[in-house]
Amino acid sequence: MTENRIATKIDHLGEGAVFFPSDFDDLGSADTVRQALSRLVRKGRIIRLCNGVYCTPRKNKLLGLSNITPSTDEIARRIAERDHVKIIPTGDTALNLTGLSTQIPMNAVYLTNGSRKDLTLFDGRRIIFKESNESRRFRFTSQMVMLVVSAMRAIGQTIITSDQVEILKGLLAGVTKEEFDKNIRLAPAWVKSKL
Repeated sequence: MTENRIATKIDHLGEGAVFFPSDFDDLGSADTVRQALSRLVRKGRIIRLCNGVYCTPRKNKLLGLSNITPSTDEIARRIAERDHVKIIPTGDTALNLTGLSTQIPMNAVYLTNGSRKDLTLFDGRRIIFKESNESRRFRFTSQMVMLVVSAMRAIGQTIITSDQVEILKGLLAGVTKEEFDKNIRLAPAWVKSKL
């Protein structure tokens, strides 16, 4: 039965995995897969995050939680991976991911070298992919350097504080000098001068 085969494949993905109907193309027609996923949602085995995007729930026994969904960043990265595009968190999303803001934005906004998307998740959060033709921004090979640069751009040259710069420098501690030097060339001059 298709549903059982899909469920078995999902079990192998592990808790918190984000997946799409296309991940099961080898197990049946698109319609059959969609119906099987719908039944698994009704049974509580998986969560439908938005149209065509699902996940396996995480559990936290210590807190007694059983339906924890992935973060918007995890969902966005998995969608980008599926679509073979690059994404860059911007604004409040970048600030939250770097720890400069503890507020989780309702709208997670990313620049993309792919097409524009605006997805509304089941809980009202949104993931927005905005097209950008600034190809230089997508040439980062270090996700951490890219994130730090994006956060600094979100704050702005005239507003960023030395405390914020120190926090961001701390995030770069795990980046090798070679990787840092290669990637920092892609940053605006004012960002380079502060890092």
